[in-house]
Amino acid sequence: MWPKLFFFLALVPTFVHSLAATDEIQDADPAQSGYMGNHNMHPATVGSAIFGQLWKNFYGNNKEKWYAKPLVYTPPGGSQLVFLASTLNIIRTVDAVNGTLLNQRTVQPPFLQSDIGCTDIPDYIGIVGTPIIDPNTNTVFFFSKGYKNGASNGGVANGIYQFYAVDILTLQDKPGFPILVDGRPADNDNTRYFIGGTVLQRPSLALINGYVIGAFGGHCDLFNYTGMLVSVSTLPWVGVASIYAMEASPGAPPVQSDIMVQKGGKAGIWASGMGIATDNGRIYIATGNGIGHANGDVAASGRTPLSTLDEVVGNFAVTSNGKITLSDYFEPYEYVSMDAGDRDLGSAGVMLLDPKTVLDANNLGGFKQGSGGTDNVIQTIISAGAVFGGPGSYPLEGGYIYFTPVGYPTVAYKMGLDSAGKPVFTQVGATAANAAGRVGIGIPTVTTYKDQPGTGILWISDPSAGLQAFNAVPVNGVLTQINIPATGGLNKFQRPAFGDARLYTSDSNGHVICLGSPVALPLNCSTPVDFGDVSIGSTATRTVNCTALIAISSINGCTTGKKEFQCSNATLPKGALSAGQTFSFPVTWNLTQAAINDAQNASYGIVLPGVAGTNLDIYTTNVPAKYSNDLPISLTGNTVSQDPFLTINPPEVDFGGIVVGSQASQSGLDAAVILSNVGAQSLEFLGLAWTGSIMPGDGPIVWNNITNGYLGSGFSSSSLPNIGDILATGASISVPLNFLASSTGAYTTFVQFWTTGGNKNVLLTGSASTAPIANISVSTIEGGWDYSNPVVMDFGNAAAGNTTSRYIQICNSGGSSLTITKSKPPIQQELLAPNSNTDLHEGQVVPINSCAKGQVSIVAAPLGVNRLDHSVSDVWILNTDDVTFGVHDVVVQANIVTRQVGPLLANGSAEYLYLGCYSDGSGRQLQKQFNIASNENGVCQTTCFNAGYKFAGTEYHTECWCGNKPPAASRYTADSLKKCAFSCPGDTSQACGGDGTYVSIYYDRTKYTPGLDSVPPLVSSSSNLTSSSSSAVSSFSSSISSIPTTSSSTSSIVPETSTMSTSAGTAPKPTGPTNLPTIGAYSYIGCYTEATTGRALTGKAYYNDSMTIEMCYAQCSGFAWFGLEYRRECFCGNSLQTGSAVSTSGNTCSLTCLGDGTELCGGSSRLSMYSNLSPVGGSSSSSSSLSQPDPTSTTLSTQSSTTSKPTVTSISTTLATTTSPTSTATVVRGFAPAGCFADPAGGPYTGHNLPKLFSNDSMTPDLCISSALARLSATPATTYAYVGLEYGRECYAGSMAPTPEPTSLAGTKVCTMTCKGDAKQSCGGPKMYNLWVATTATITGTASDQWQSAPAVSTVA
Repeated sequence: MWPKLFFFLALVPTFVHSLAATDEIQDADPAQSGYMGNHNMHPATVGSAIFGQLWKNFYGNNKEKWYAKPLVYTPPGGSQLVFLASTLNIIRTVDAVNGTLLNQRTVQPPFLQSDIGCTDIPDYIGIVGTPIIDPNTNTVFFFSKGYKNGASNGGVANGIYQFYAVDILTLQDKPGFPILVDGRPADNDNTRYFIGGTVLQRPSLALINGYVIGAFGGHCDLFNYTGMLVSVSTLPWVGVASIYAMEASPGAPPVQSDIMVQKGGKAGIWASGMGIATDNGRIYIATGNGIGHANGDVAASGRTPLSTLDEVVGNFAVTSNGKITLSDYFEPYEYVSMDAGDRDLGSAGVMLLDPKTVLDANNLGGFKQGSGGTDNVIQTIISAGAVFGGPGSYPLEGGYIYFTPVGYPTVAYKMGLDSAGKPVFTQVGATAANAAGRVGIGIPTVTTYKDQPGTGILWISDPSAGLQAFNAVPVNGVLTQINIPATGGLNKFQRPAFGDARLYTSDSNGHVICLGSPVALPLNCSTPVDFGDVSIGSTATRTVNCTALIAISSINGCTTGKKEFQCSNATLPKGALSAGQTFSFPVTWNLTQAAINDAQNASYGIVLPGVAGTNLDIYTTNVPAKYSNDLPISLTGNTVSQDPFLTINPPEVDFGGIVVGSQASQSGLDAAVILSNVGAQSLEFLGLAWTGSIMPGDGPIVWNNITNGYLGSGFSSSSLPNIGDILATGASISVPLNFLASSTGAYTTFVQFWTTGGNKNVLLTGSASTAPIANISVSTIEGGWDYSNPVVMDFGNAAAGNTTSRYIQICNSGGSSLTITKSKPPIQQELLAPNSNTDLHEGQVVPINSCAKGQVSIVAAPLGVNRLDHSVSDVWILNTDDVTFGVHDVVVQANIVTRQVGPLLANGSAEYLYLGCYSDGSGRQLQKQFNIASNENGVCQTTCFNAGYKFAGTEYHTECWCGNKPPAASRYTADSLKKCAFSCPGDTSQACGGDGTYVSIYYDRTKYTPGLDSVPPLVSSSSNLTSSSSSAVSSFSSSISSIPTTSSSTSSIVPETSTMSTSAGTAPKPTGPTNLPTIGAYSYIGCYTEATTGRALTGKAYYNDSMTIEMCYAQCSGFAWFGLEYRRECFCGNSLQTGSAVSTSGNTCSLTCLGDGTELCGGSSRLSMYSNLSPVGGSSSSSSSLSQPDPTSTTLSTQSSTTSKPTVTSISTTLATTTSPTSTATVVRGFAPAGCFADPAGGPYTGHNLPKLFSNDSMTPDLCISSALARLSATPATTYAYVGLEYGRECYAGSMAPTPEPTSLAGTKVCTMTCKGDAKQSCGGPKMYNLWVATTATITGTASDQWQSAPAVSTVA
């Protein structure tokens, strides 16, 4: 969250439920004030030995988490129970006292986190928002995320939300429930539908007028989602009553049909798990960043309609029929820049203050309704860091609010009134220690003992330090800690739920924990002991009455926590006590030796007027075992001064830093001090002034009169007390302060007040600096840092079984601290950020001239030898509060490779690929056996290869088996069963079969294509190798597309149809994002690098977060070239700048367009390039001939004869209908396929007979041809008429025919390598290439650049 807090005060009614006084039927209170006044929690008890862990439950799965907070309820006539709801969609009730499981039910299979890729909630996403209980019907209500038709998986498109109403005792559905929420349009925009797969129900629920209100946001801002409020009736069969979208027409972007693309407008309601604040039929929520900016920069009243509610606090009415309507809103004047920096206003929820505090929130402030077009709010507080967990409050003892910035202390602000009666909050205290330096700190919550002042306890849930307790009122500026049992790190954004002297919370390891005070006490004594008002210099005595609850051997003594509270052991009973026996003893509050100011011989130091208290402990020896030996008793009273007495709180005000030139610097930073008279007589102000220093070493103090509120350089006040003003007994005034500086530096001043109640001063400090400047880089293998933008971390080849790590670094070279506002790290099994909770976490502060690093690891699974490569890729999404930085999707990619053993192909890859593990009992799968003492798979494969066998298998360590018959599919055994786990004696890192006659089998890929005869059908029809595939199934699915067979005559290549499929016998269809082959007059010509210096295209640049190919095309009309880069960038030009060429290494154009996930928009420093230049010869027909065009097309062939040398005069083309791979195709950009030709060593072009253009792992004929055509506009321009594709990924081109004249190849083993970019097409093979010839070219005559004869034909069988 952006480190600002806006406060809105509301009159909150009293809610009456027919339930036990210590129950908690929703997350905290309806107003979300965080004050829980009646749960029998006393500081004396909580801080004593009798407060401890009562139970800690674990339900067998550490991936089960509780983001929904526990609820505490006492059914009519029953005992108090706790209701639990988990991310696994499991609901439970347990006994509140001892944790015994009472009931349990799984409502539906949970949604899988792996389907969305967002790491905010790990593993499972079931019930996340805290439910709510209706005590009038014993019903608990909640939203649950799952899949359509009760499936256990299904992806984002099949995700749904159901609304449940269950009986709290039986956990069974109430009649008319559950209700499907999906498929319903929003009331305020009927084109926007609720789509459960794309949204997250995180905030706790509210119940108003018989309707449950749920709020929805997104998953890491992914997918096409819109924040929504949903109202559902609690009555059966009524269902959803209202849906209100936070982004709606006309201001929001148009609705898109692709749910995977973020164009929904966002503006999610997340609230860090806080509840929806309610009062009198109204609800209050805060939203996050969004896309629609309907207000623009024009001021608007919060009472006027607004269709785009991003970065707002909204007040909504809920009618008697459940309809939700917008009543009022507040939107920060700088909301557009907040959107740009991911500084969400709605990272925390809304807190309404207690009615004892003040006013009614009937005017939230609108947009730019303050002076000078700023915010019209009561006060803006600048926090030390990002606040995610929201605020809490304590209405007693003057009223306090609390919040915890990430990595900083929890702070306490006290409420006061300035001289005009305006509420002002002033920082008066903080914890001594910092909170966790990562996101997840919970919402501050305060309890008291029966609403009694002096008993407030502030509870903070820390994801690192665990649950912590503090006295709610700071002493001398410090929130003093109360020692409680350690819980360990808690789950994110928790706050305890409270019962009867017990609390309940959950940790990050799947435990539910109960802390409380046991009932096994030896005595029942009157507590608390209240002394009332006691003047300084006097004493007061009270009597404590006790009854023995058990037989007690002896009373051993008493102690107090402060010296001025006194008890005497001599007044306690001697000897044993029987159960029921009573006794009394006195306790005295002695203020005769206390002093208001430090003075000699003052026994107890300074004693300030106000509430005071401590513990009195009685120690016993008990007859029965398992009873406490320590009984705490609370002592409390009010210290009174008989004279006027001035206090200033806080004594020091640090404004922090202001960024010169920022929007905040226009109005400065605000703070306040509270001047109070805590004496028994009225106080008069005698004078006030300021000075730059009061240090003795700086010479005489020079006091300056205050004129027009000026308090020294940079500081001012709009409301100061006047000389002669009277402050009544117990009264306070708040003095507002402002710090405004236009130049950098440190600023200090002292403001002195002279009064009849003493003289005191307050120190004001502040600093001004320049803005933070963020830069991002990735570590290189050489140990340096790569600052290229966009940022790509390419690990290259990573060996299977190894872990390799590199780092992302964000540095701050500016003049202010930098905050990371968004961080969504990768979470794949083989590509992950191992320290994502601490590395580059949201809210992390990067000091000036410092850097923060995040580790990224490739944890390549140990796949065994001779497996096909597979790639892994993901992004780490990062942003900071440097408004010029922007969202960075750091692309991380690697290619996982395995060891290649045995006979190798020309490209260095293994000829034998792993087929799988097979049962070899009751009939051998392979027929020939060799026993090899140093056996390993490479040795065995070489042995079988030399003996002429297609299959090689290793078994029982030393056995090598060979054969030509495929193993039976029925004997196939999944690798996950680990049946082939015996090590090879020649290489113990390899597996050589297993016990029980299991054999590891490999196949010669040049002689066999796996099919259903050897491998069972796949579950999925995909033929792509995934990152987790390591079994025969993956080899089968990959090799089927990489080892084609051909059957043709002459130079025609017409492969047999050997396509593998598991869905109705149809061939797999290509899926995933693609480039548009043509758009208008433009054609896609390849993936290009940027220029050597600067951009490849310099005519025009355009950036848009909704970028598509069509959008860039429209921007670049009139230019010869346009290119798309890094998902959102568009460039135009009429020529390529020097150095820009087809990318042959490094990054690829594999990033999807932000505006259309089905299209590709370049990569990191790579452009998806389009051109409208005419192809060679000006022809772009899809069917053409060099001489006489044939509209029906014929099969491509080259004619040859052994008795004459006729000239090749005609090449015509046809579209192949076979599946894969083929060189028979339609004309591509004016080039027709001419067949497969030999490329023997010794050619004039570095050993080849055509010049080489480049290599690329996305190679296709179209890519190679378009790259050749691109040289038309290069400097110097080159016209290519001949293009060859070789070895699956190599592109060759020449302006003259291949030299020397190549041999045309035919047969089953020619040009069998599929194109790396399209497995359905052929891209040559080892020392052979598929030749494509421009349709305008004619190969004739005997010149040196022409063939002297038709090529000879060689058949390769």
